[in-house]
Amino acid sequence: MPVIYRPWHTAISMASLFAVIFLAVDAASTAEVANGNDQGRTTQELERRPIPGTDLEMRLNLVTQAPGYSEPLHHHPGPSFVYMLEGTAESAYGEEDIRRFHAGDHWSQPIDLPHRVARNPDPTIPRRFLVFTINRPGEPATVFP
Repeated sequence: MPVIYRPWHTAISMASLFAVIFLAVDAASTAEVANGNDQGRTTQELERRPIPGTDLEMRLNLVTQAPGYSEPLHHHPGPSFVYMLEGTAESAYGEEDIRRFHAGDHWSQPIDLPHRVARNPDPTIPRRFLVFTINRPGEPATVFP
């Protein structure tokens, strides 16, 4: 029986693998990544790997936002997938309505569409989430105007 290659199976498998790696990694041993707006937000890079046969790399980051934190207008140049670990998120891209997410929710972020609302609306609980991105080496996952 011939083996059929399905790229999306590979992507899903790799995302699952990185989630397992995250759970096995001690957060204290991961590197902090400067993001230009460290007031109320930290980003920990958990993994970065080249995607064989392409000029792309995949990244897995753990992002923590303080209660009430709001991200300035930005966009994402490559595909990204978000998984909420704890807290609440409000998000809107382009002209869409604001959507609310909670722990266990997940969504994909559109490429190059203005991310006009990205905030933690909770006044007391931090928001923690995983972000799996695909970018070119050296390209930021988030671009601020």
